[in-house]
Amino acid sequence: MSSPRRHSEENYLLGYLDGELPVRKARQVERHLESCGPCRAELEQLKDTLVECARYRQDVLVGQFPPAPQPWRDLYRDFSRIDESLANESLLVRLMRPLVHSGAPRWAFVTGLAALIVVGTFLQLRQAPSVQAATLLRQAVAVSATKPRPAHRIRFRTSHQQEFTRLAGTPAAVIQVAEMQVVMALFQAAHYDWNDPLSARAFQQWRDEQIHKTDAVSTVSNPEAPSESATQIQTVAAEGELAEAGIIFNSDLAPVEERLEFRDREWVEISEIAETSTESAGGAGVNHVEVPVRAAEPPSRPAAFAPGSSASISDELQVLSALSEIGADLGDTVYVNLADGKVMVTGGEGVSPQRLQKIRDSVADLPHVEVAFTPVPAATVPPETGPTGSVVFSQTVSPMQSRLEKQLGSHAEFDRFSTQVLDLDDVAMQHMYALHRLAEKFSPEDEAQLSSKDRSILHEMSRKHTDVLAEKVGNMERILVPTLTSLGGTSGRVRPAPAHTAWQPAAEDVYRSASRVEVLVSQILGMSSTSGSAAALPAELLAALNQLQGDLKDCQQFLQK
Repeated sequence: MSSPRRHSEENYLLGYLDGELPVRKARQVERHLESCGPCRAELEQLKDTLVECARYRQDVLVGQFPPAPQPWRDLYRDFSRIDESLANESLLVRLMRPLVHSGAPRWAFVTGLAALIVVGTFLQLRQAPSVQAATLLRQAVAVSATKPRPAHRIRFRTSHQQEFTRLAGTPAAVIQVAEMQVVMALFQAAHYDWNDPLSARAFQQWRDEQIHKTDAVSTVSNPEAPSESATQIQTVAAEGELAEAGIIFNSDLAPVEERLEFRDREWVEISEIAETSTESAGGAGVNHVEVPVRAAEPPSRPAAFAPGSSASISDELQVLSALSEIGADLGDTVYVNLADGKVMVTGGEGVSPQRLQKIRDSVADLPHVEVAFTPVPAATVPPETGPTGSVVFSQTVSPMQSRLEKQLGSHAEFDRFSTQVLDLDDVAMQHMYALHRLAEKFSPEDEAQLSSKDRSILHEMSRKHTDVLAEKVGNMERILVPTLTSLGGTSGRVRPAPAHTAWQPAAEDVYRSASRVEVLVSQILGMSSTSGSAAALPAELLAALNQLQGDLKDCQQFLQK
């Protein structure tokens, strides 16, 4: 019998249950468990197994063991003493001590030292692109969440010299062109998002599933504007149907071009098509096909949608308010836009069916609403590629993390410290992005068109986000200030608030300040590299938190009016 299909996170379930995963990986597993029933069931089975093992040991084995000759020693005291004695020694000195004390010849000592330096340098150089790629993708996904794109047209070029265009950002369609069916089959076999392939989220989801991969980050010319520079991320995967993928982002972290190379030497290039551009007839030898598509299912029209009527900005606000009531504006990939006289509710990638149904129910009675969630393909679970061995995490520790661990007393204390900070930071950023979306969607000019009742609803939604954001940032300060101050940090001066006339530009200041805090938190916890001095990070983070508090107060004052 063939081995069962498994999610990549299942490899980490036992470590997650034992509390042995790094903070970032543990948080990824938690998010996966929220939307994956099979993995939650597997986790419960593991818990039941551990309980049965403990009960068997207590009820059966313990009674058969002879009494211990003497009580167990407190090993934690020994560990603390060792940590204290090694606190001021570098990792290289610790690794070389056995070689020095073994009486090895001097040439062996020198050779071993040189080998360790080479290996350490190689590991650092190998790790840096992966960290940089993960950080860039995370930032690009965050940017795309604040500026969701409606359905847009993208161009495909294939290794068979075929060229066609199709709509992206919409639910999957039934394709009537044979060449496109071939390309769609390649994407499905590689578990790459077919609905919106030219996106940071699609690239990130595929990359995160690859256990053995190599990343490269480089600066290239922007395909849309050759005089401007762009950032390219290339990822080579050791397993799977997709051998290599590369994506190019412009200076605004918007994807502009992508190339996917499959294991069977097929390749596909995808590029963005500007709405105002005129499609050419194609170059010599290239067959251009405008793909005719038909909807997989006719869109359902709510009973409240009357033919001939048209949705307004007020209807869009009502939908956003209903989604806010159930927290669907915080982290769920759900987008709301006015299109064709309707309020379109789209997205839904990675959201559980139960959650999607709850979202549908929340807007079912509202007028002019059409829900068109992206269906989750049945083949989204990657097949097991065979035993891969245990996952080895990088042991490289940033200087800032080392300082924090020493200041906090141990690595375990650093883990608790970073978990608290990251939990607060995640919640704060969710509300920050939600506030930013409202400020962008309802400009002061748009807000002037709303009734007084609708303006009250908009302000109430915005106040909710600023209140939670202020609470979480305050809690972050209470945790961070004592430690950062002990490391030499000072809060610094707050930039005077500009003379705004509405809450929307004040919310933009909050967005910039909160984004700065998020970057500095990631750097100070050692999850991303910093271009400046690590010694200056504590002061920079304290100043950024202070600035964020000031911008929040300014925004809240406008919303209270």
